[in-house]
Parts: sequence; structure tokens; C-alpha cells
Amino acid sequence: MTFEKKPSNAEDEYFAREDAEHLRKLHFEELKRMRQSEREALRKLHAGRCANCGALMVPEQAGLVRFLHCPACGGAFVHKEQWAHVLSHEDSHKVVEAVLNWFKAANKP
Repeated sequence: MTFEKKPSNAEDEYFAREDAEHLRKLHFEELKRMRQSEREALRKLHAGRCANCGALMVPEQAGLVRFLHCPACGGAFVHKEQWAHVLSHEDSHKVVEAVLNWFKAANKP
């Protein structure tokens, strides 16, 4: 007659915790992958579109600053690098003034 060694309760609990941790990590990685793919799909879908009205934005330049301008609603988007340039510029008020003057001229009927 042979006796098989029966695992202890502590052993069972250890492996149950390990399995649960492994499943939790797999679930987290899958959610992260799904979020990233959803973000990429949304980026492709909305690339170059106005956040306000959804119209196609047009690249423009005012002084040294490049931005995207919405011809439908008049909104604008400035990329982070361009905004940093405006803020770091010695005469940042002149740069912002040039952009605002461009908008005033562009939005006149």
C-alpha cells in the first residue's frame, strides 16, 4: 500500500496566492495593452481635428510659433514644444501678441 503525501493547508494557500497574483498581473497587463491600443485608435481617428467642433485643423505660423487653427470655430492648438518656446522667450508677450493679432486678422469677415 502506498501513501501519497498530502499537501498542507499552508502549501495550498501559498499556491493559491501565487496563482491569484499571477492572474492579477496578467489582467493588469491586458488592461494596459487595451488602453494603449484604444488610445492609438482614438489618436488616429481624431488626428488633426478640433477638440471643440471636430473640423479639420489647419497648420499656421505666427512669428516663430507654429500652431493648428480651426477655421470653423476659430480655436487653436499649440504643441507643448511651441508653448515652451513662447514661455521661455525673452519677450514672450510679443510672441503671444503676434499670435493674437494673427487671430484678429484671420477672424475678420
